[in-house]
Amino acid sequence: MINKILVAVDRSEKNKSVLDSALSLAKATDSTLMFLHVLSENESGYPILPNYAYYPVVDDRDFEIYRKQLAEYKKLGLDLLQNLTRKASEAGVSVEYSQLTGNPGRTICELADTWGADLIIVGSRGLKGLKEMFLGSVSNYITHHTPCSILIVRTGVDIEQ
Repeated sequence: MINKILVAVDRSEKNKSVLDSALSLAKATDSTLMFLHVLSENESGYPILPNYAYYPVVDDRDFEIYRKQLAEYKKLGLDLLQNLTRKASEAGVSVEYSQLTGNPGRTICELADTWGADLIIVGSRGLKGLKEMFLGSVSNYITHHTPCSILIVRTGVDIEQ
C-alpha cells in the first residue's frame, strides 16, 4: 500500500509532468506527498565561487557576491516548493516539502529512507550516450539504491550526443 510519496523536483520545465503524476497517484491512494528539491552544483543556475588559479583566490567582495547569489538560489528553490505545495493543497492532497543540499541521488534515497517513503516519483532528463555517462543520471542512481519503489516520469529524450 502506498501512504507516503516522495516527489523529487528541480527547477526545470519538466516538473509539470512530475507534478501531474504525483497528484493523480496521491489522490488515488490517499497518500501524503513530500516535495524535495536538492540544492546541487549540477543543477543549472547554481552559483560558483570564482576560481582564478589552481588554488581558489577569493577576496571578501567575491565571497559576498557568492553568498548573495547562493541565498537567491536557495530562495528560488523554496519558492518552487511552496508553489508546488500550494497546488497540491488546493487539489486536496496532504503535502509537505523539504530543501536539502548534496548529491541529488544520495539525498533523495536518504530522505526516502528516513521519511519512510513507499514510492519515489522522479523525472528523467532523458540523457543518452556520452551526456549520461559524464553528467550521470539521478533516476538511474535512485533505481539502484532506493529503499522503496520508484516511478520515473519520462518527459522526452535528449537525442543529441
